[in-house]
Amino acid sequence: MSTKPYILGIDEVGMGCCAGPVVSCGVLAPADWSMEGLRDSKKFTKLVEKTQRKVLDQLNDKIESGEIRFYMAERSNATIDRLGIIPALKETYEEILQNLYRPDCTIILDGISKFDKLGGDDYDIRWIIKADAKFPTSMAASILAKTYRDNKMKILHELHPMYNWNTNFGYVTGDHVAAIEKHGGSPLHRYSYAPLKGSNNE
Repeated sequence: MSTKPYILGIDEVGMGCCAGPVVSCGVLAPADWSMEGLRDSKKFTKLVEKTQRKVLDQLNDKIESGEIRFYMAERSNATIDRLGIIPALKETYEEILQNLYRPDCTIILDGISKFDKLGGDDYDIRWIIKADAKFPTSMAASILAKTYRDNKMKILHELHPMYNWNTNFGYVTGDHVAAIEKHGGSPLHRYSYAPLKGSNNE
């Protein structure tokens, strides 16, 4: 691992959804930064609401104090349909780097390489499998991105309650597919994804 004094962890949520946006978050912090209660967002969502709230409040305190910085970027379902999920996702990463990057940071990205370049030849980028379970900044980014997107899908659920986005958050679950079969798609669905791929967006 680099000896640079800062780490910028970036993670995304919503790649596999068939409705709603893809959302990425970056968190920039000193390389030795950590915080009690951090974990990857999949485990975080299984915690009781009180514990979730405590971790989010702590993160907000760290952000407000300037101890860490964050930036959120998203691309809509329409943009995903127009560009494809990987180019749309790349745009969110580039937007985060434009707002958070500093030369003395190492960039930690979760998973295996999805893009050739991210707009900067000098970027010190490390793709690391399960980074959102290993690096505090990646964990924080994962939690912030998922919390933001889940809350957004709960709001969008009020506009289209038949799809149960307040519980499936736009993922391809059995109840979501059944609702699509019954009601068709909505303006917030991805028509480049199954089960709507090939159908017309009315």
